Amino acid sequence: MDKTISTLCIATFFAALSGCGGGSGSSAVAVTPPPTPPVTPTAPVGETDTSGARGALLFNPPLLTRALDPAGLVQALGRLGEFGNQVLAVAGQPRCSVDFHQFEYSTVGAAGETTTASGSLMVPSGSDPACSGKRPLLMYGHGSSTTRNVRLGDLTPGAPFAGTSATAAALYAAQGYIVVAPNYAGYDTSKLSYHPHHIADQHAKDMIDALTAARKAFAKLPHPVVENGKLFLTGYSEGGYVTMATHRAMQAAGISVTASAPLSGNYAESVSYETTLGSPAVLRGLGQVNTESMVDLVLQFTAWQKAYGNLYAAPTELYQAGYAASMETLAPTLLPISSLVGSGKLPPHLLARDMPGYASLPAAEQANFGTPEQSLLKSDYISALFNDIINHPCPVTAAGAPLDCKPAHPMRAAWFKNDLRTWVPTVPVLMCGGHGDDEVPFNNATLTQAYFNAHGVAPKLVTVLDVDTPAQSNDPYASAKSVFAEARRRVVAANGDPTSQENYHGYMAFAGCNVAARDFFKTFE
Repeated sequence: MDKTISTLCIATFFAALSGCGGGSGSSAVAVTPPPTPPVTPTAPVGETDTSGARGALLFNPPLLTRALDPAGLVQALGRLGEFGNQVLAVAGQPRCSVDFHQFEYSTVGAAGETTTASGSLMVPSGSDPACSGKRPLLMYGHGSSTTRNVRLGDLTPGAPFAGTSATAAALYAAQGYIVVAPNYAGYDTSKLSYHPHHIADQHAKDMIDALTAARKAFAKLPHPVVENGKLFLTGYSEGGYVTMATHRAMQAAGISVTASAPLSGNYAESVSYETTLGSPAVLRGLGQVNTESMVDLVLQFTAWQKAYGNLYAAPTELYQAGYAASMETLAPTLLPISSLVGSGKLPPHLLARDMPGYASLPAAEQANFGTPEQSLLKSDYISALFNDIINHPCPVTAAGAPLDCKPAHPMRAAWFKNDLRTWVPTVPVLMCGGHGDDEVPFNNATLTQAYFNAHGVAPKLVTVLDVDTPAQSNDPYASAKSVFAEARRRVVAANGDPTSQENYHGYMAFAGCNVAARDFFKTFE
């Protein structure tokens, strides 16, 4: 990555908007017996619940999409190439067979409206003691997506989040955990036309509703399961944010959580926005926005508008007239992101040439701005946002009261409302990330820990792990750090850039932190 000030500025800004859930890598796979063939999906049969009540399970038992014995799971991971092989190497040989169920449930959107969502229920079975009897339950949250066809549990090569599905299956389900992995409202079969990205209250309700619904299926599954009373929460990137939001809500509701491991999440939501949009380099950075980042912005703006209803009275206050009418239904999309500009659904530029400060930019950077008709956002709206940040600074990096602020602009109020530094955990938490992550900066973890410490968290209850550091003597996270280092070595060996967001956040930190979470949870089994 070209680490100019403007590039770092925009990279940090979009830390709050995006996330990844997979990567690549390779290692040797042990020889295993021939696998049993996968189960052919059948139409749901049994009970239905269309009441719309939160946590209702639409079909019980849920659809069985695939059943893999240990050898079959090894083969499925192998079809994912180098990444699947590396997942197997770090997870170890599967101990359990895994049934993959696709379940649908009732939940709410950002405004509290009734809707549906779906998820993957991964159920272990087998003769190994780890696979029978009462089992621990784990919830896994996936990273951000601008495309709608997110379906956890799909191990098909090329499927969205196949790497995340493989990770959850191999690290947890195949080792004896019951895994509940929601797709979130707005994805897959959900009836919601948008995704409530980083709306903390909705994310928590969605996860709790998924858990409620999944539990209703346990006794009616082909391989019925019973919980042992231990509930673990984890997820990566947006899923890390979702994990912490869910833990906060469960603690407030008196729902017992054994431990949580939010990974590379934007918990200190307001920091990236405030520090980058208030930077003198912000205009240069925003001029470099590509199509996918534009869709990220639209996804987030729509979530805030649906949740709070005050970003604008009409979309034309924020968006240029030629695009305003369709923005609230643009994302998540089933269309290729690369086609959106050519098909006229998005303009080629984010900002217009009437932005204050445009005239002072070098000519090469002015080329990144268009006429109002060629641009997405209204300059007066964005300028008012910038001015509010500059003229009314907030103490976002303070440990004691980082949210002690009364922003005038509704967009600022939205990101402050979704900053998670408002609680103190009472059970163990591991926050993992890497100090070189430009997509989700590591200070999200350190600033959140500082807040916890300032508000009396119990000693040693919260661990912050920088997975991009050398292992120390008797290091409980030596394996995770080794996995990160090996992933980095593979990137370099393939002539890749280990500092790029795709490689660092999307692969290296993803691999290391997921192993760290697994090792963290093992101490509570």
